[in-house]
Amino acid sequence: MSQYAAYILSITFAILIALAVDPLVNWLRSKGVHRGAVLVIALVVVYVALALLALLFIYGGAQFLRELPTYTQQAQQMTADWQASLQSLGLDSAGSAAVAGQADLSKPLNAAASLLQSLGSVLGNFVTLILLTTFLFVDIVLWPGRVQETARRGHGYARRLMEFTIDLRQYIVVMVIVGTCIGALNTVMFYLFGVPYPLLWGVLSGILNFIPFIGFWLGMIPPAVLTLLAYGPERMLFLVILYVAINGFVQNVIQPRLVVTRLNLTPFFNLVSATFWPLMLGPAGAIVGVPLTMAVRSLILDADPTTRWLADLTSSKLPDLPSEPPTSDQ
Repeated sequence: MSQYAAYILSITFAILIALAVDPLVNWLRSKGVHRGAVLVIALVVVYVALALLALLFIYGGAQFLRELPTYTQQAQQMTADWQASLQSLGLDSAGSAAVAGQADLSKPLNAAASLLQSLGSVLGNFVTLILLTTFLFVDIVLWPGRVQETARRGHGYARRLMEFTIDLRQYIVVMVIVGTCIGALNTVMFYLFGVPYPLLWGVLSGILNFIPFIGFWLGMIPPAVLTLLAYGPERMLFLVILYVAINGFVQNVIQPRLVVTRLNLTPFFNLVSATFWPLMLGPAGAIVGVPLTMAVRSLILDADPTTRWLADLTSSKLPDLPSEPPTSDQ
């Protein structure tokens, strides 16, 4: 990942962190807490959370990467066994190798390792992330309401930025709550099933909840593969069924009741967001892909009348049609 991509990721994560902590800042203000104390409390919460995440992904990821060659060897041996089974059923050597190669379990483990390294690099770039987050909170806490005041004076783009920030904040707060619930439930489940590094995969599954559609499955694949390698297909099948039940209930029953925002994208552009931004920013770009696409749509495409139709195409809400003039009866 280039230095430019790492810096863009750090800025994006700093903004999302500020939006996620904004309810705490507003609550402290409503209680009459002094601005300086609000700033200190908010920064302490952020620093502790980032330190714990950095410790988990750097240390836990390093432990997993150290054991990755062993898991890869086990996966390759299982693939070879599948190839031998296919040959015993009458499939020739080339055909059995092609079929078994498509089910090579080492590939998803290597992909998980790449994602952990990408997240570790973002959190490992701690100085940049901390500096950006600190000074962003200084602006928000010590000089609040500047965008609102600019919008009140009649600046249209400032009003658009204010509305977008409000909607994005609601989206981020809800996703953090849902991701925390999913991460906690999955961590307990992985621990009970004996999955290696249950806390690592549980927290990762909660973070991957930010990736629409495919994040659900990406969070399941590494622990499912490790369970298959360690305990066999029966336990893996039970793990997958319980994972789908827990995460499906949270995402399809609880989450839609909480997310009420005008920023929803169509399923196609959700998928584009989850696959385009990783090409630009590395694997961690999939996590911030939807907010970045929302920003492009609301602040760039929708702001220009000549490109507003493109913004309408990405929205899951149909644009309002112009009312037809009443027709008089002849």
